[in-house]
Amino acid sequence: MATPNDDGCTLTGALSVTTEINRCITLIHGPAGCAHHNFSLLHALHAARDLCIPPPVISTDMTEKEVIFGGEHLLEESLCRALKKKPELICVLSTCVAATIGDDVDAVCRHHGEVPVVHIPTAGFLGGGFLAGHIQALLSMSRFAEPREHGLSVNLIGEKTLEYEVDEHYREVVRLLSLMGVPVNVRFICGVSLGQLQALGEASLNVLRDPSMVPLGEHLFRELKIPYIDSFPIGVDGTLRFLERTGRCLSLDSSEAIAAEEALQKDLIRAFAPLRGQRITFNGSPMAELHLQYGYELAEALGLEVCEGGCAVPLPDPFPVGTSGIRRLLQRWRRTCHA
Repeated sequence: MATPNDDGCTLTGALSVTTEINRCITLIHGPAGCAHHNFSLLHALHAARDLCIPPPVISTDMTEKEVIFGGEHLLEESLCRALKKKPELICVLSTCVAATIGDDVDAVCRHHGEVPVVHIPTAGFLGGGFLAGHIQALLSMSRFAEPREHGLSVNLIGEKTLEYEVDEHYREVVRLLSLMGVPVNVRFICGVSLGQLQALGEASLNVLRDPSMVPLGEHLFRELKIPYIDSFPIGVDGTLRFLERTGRCLSLDSSEAIAAEEALQKDLIRAFAPLRGQRITFNGSPMAELHLQYGYELAEALGLEVCEGGCAVPLPDPFPVGTSGIRRLLQRWRRTCHA
């Protein structure tokens, strides 16, 4: 599944972050419909990742009455209901309706000091879509990060938890980092606790999911003095550059890791040598056009001819991460060409 960037719902973008925090309750201040379709989406995608327990989401269930007279009392009641579940954190997401009628969500949230209550404005009609909500939620959660002594580890920043193969992408980055003996400190934010968020400042490098996360990378650099790399490893050459850049940022010798990965890539190309000479064309969404360079790079490495009328092979968005991602993609190409 491709993750929307500039389109889609701001609320959905924020929910993709807050529902990944353990023992966090997300409270949506708005009509039930805003919560229902998002909850259905999250439930289905979590199930696809073998996460069987639905994320804890509460709706204030605003009606026409609250639209006319205000809905702050509903928010107050819902917060009290959430607190009875004894969470470590409550995130309040305000919808377009709540923002339109002028509910003072910040004031209501400030009245509750038993556990942290964070208001994340997600009224999409004021501008922004999925990406804006995603970044706003991450910025809001970064307030819990404490400045600490940096150790030899990296943070993964801005993983798109609704995208296809998110866990496979994570495992590939972990594998590549392990070639240099570098562990992951925090997945910001995917399946983490409040305590792990507080430990964000212990890493020496942030690896952003993609360049859309640069504003967040700059913010964390200012606040925690942690430099960043602007993307997960993408493509054949991009994977090798990722190892080189990571080593340089961490003052590590990456030559052995690069040599090992080059050898793995050569074995991969040999394994798919029977595809050589195939005529192909790329089949993907409009967003996938951003990844055409990686498709052409891969076609050249395999000796494939890209031309009109060729076999339509998939060019997914997002493009698979690292060498393992390329292997999975080539398996799809082989099935398509031999179908």
